Amino acid sequence: MPLTLHLLPLAATVALLVSRRVSMLTAGTAGMALAAGVLMAALMVAQPSGATASDWLAQLPGLLPAVALKAGEGAWLAWHAMSIIAAGLLFHRAFEARAVKAEAQVEAKTPAERRRAVFVACLLAGPFAESVTGFGVGLVVALAMLRPLNLPPAHAAALGLFSQMLAPWGALGVGTRVGAELIGVSFTELGTASAALMVVVLPSLLLVFWRLIHGAGLTSSPIDRARDVALMLALAGLLWLTNCFVAPELGGGLATAVLLLAVEARRLPRDAAGLSRLLALLWPYVVLVGGLMATRLVPPLSGWTADSLVLDPFGGLAPMPLLRHPSTWLVAIALVMLASLPRGRALHVAVPALARPRWSPMAATLVFVELAAFMAASGGATAFGQAWQAVAGSAAVLAVPVLGAATGMLTGSNTASNALMMHIQVNLASGSGLPLIAAAAIQVVAGSVCTLLTPGRIVLASSLLGLTKAESAIYRLALPIGVASTASLLLVVTAWVWLV
Repeated sequence: MPLTLHLLPLAATVALLVSRRVSMLTAGTAGMALAAGVLMAALMVAQPSGATASDWLAQLPGLLPAVALKAGEGAWLAWHAMSIIAAGLLFHRAFEARAVKAEAQVEAKTPAERRRAVFVACLLAGPFAESVTGFGVGLVVALAMLRPLNLPPAHAAALGLFSQMLAPWGALGVGTRVGAELIGVSFTELGTASAALMVVVLPSLLLVFWRLIHGAGLTSSPIDRARDVALMLALAGLLWLTNCFVAPELGGGLATAVLLLAVEARRLPRDAAGLSRLLALLWPYVVLVGGLMATRLVPPLSGWTADSLVLDPFGGLAPMPLLRHPSTWLVAIALVMLASLPRGRALHVAVPALARPRWSPMAATLVFVELAAFMAASGGATAFGQAWQAVAGSAAVLAVPVLGAATGMLTGSNTASNALMMHIQVNLASGSGLPLIAAAAIQVVAGSVCTLLTPGRIVLASSLLGLTKAESAIYRLALPIGVASTASLLLVVTAWVWLV
């Protein structure tokens, strides 16, 4: 089959996304339909060479089961992510509906206090919220903490976007999980490899952070910058340790929680009443993180939850152990929170979380994963990789971080970005010297970080601060975040291919 036919689904999807005239769901649906058609064509071409057009038409009904099987496999892979999305939205609605309120933030008066508050909001608290809940919640949290600091609004919005820097672990690592399942590697392996890259990415983002806070009227002494670098390296190290030895879905949440406790320890309440109020506010997150850790680390609970109530409809393709799956814990804790609400209030909170507008992220996840499954089965990803290598030679692999960043920015979803590009990226890496897992991790990190540059995130930041017609100014300030992360990953690829 010609390469142009193989690439038609991907090209059409990207063209629709770039046009901004249709939604991501519509673009993905069009691409999925085209990919299914290309798969059918590939299956027909694979018939004996002597077959005529009439023979192909006669055999068409017999090819439908093979396409249906791939569709079923894609839907099962997508369900892992879709269930977490739905459960995460319910969890967030229930958490926000409780009567428990956080204590008023003490206004930071000195320049040093304001700088510390900005660092905590943007690089720790925001990423924690995004890692545990996802879907832009980290940006909401970060901007709520930045608002009392009276920073220039456009700079505050751009700084708030740093809350998305741990998007590979956003919503408990849903996009990274899908990427791992698509190429048949373990979630732990891909999460650990992605965490290793953050040793390079996080310090590079500090260059942009320092520039933005300087533009906002805050200064950084050499000691401040050294402390920032040490904390970001510590964050990268904790990410790696958590992914490797605990659970990849807890990577962002646990790593940022540990650093938050370390940085803010002196400001935590010392009295029993204060600690009680803090626990009343944060217990859902404590139970979520603690429960997921216990089901993986504490025997015999870890063995029991791994082997009991396991859904495995496709014989080894991404089994789902219900007792340790993040969606189960999110729903269970959400139900406990809802049960504490006044009568009738629970339904008022829960129903909107599952209403039609909330279906869009789940439906988009489904169609993009199906698109990826069909393209992989038809050989489109392999054909593109081979064609690009023939054109670019040894430099072909340099496209990996650029393509990842571009699709992350276009889709605004690391799940969609990984679904679109993961098979292509690992094929680009073949023969270059870059290991498959490294190429996959670069795709995950590049695509995930650059989701902060999608128009939806920029508009959300602007609206949360009550700004009008400020999107262009925010975008100009935030663009270096994506450039810095992509450039650092390009350096990694260059060093690996030409020096290792």
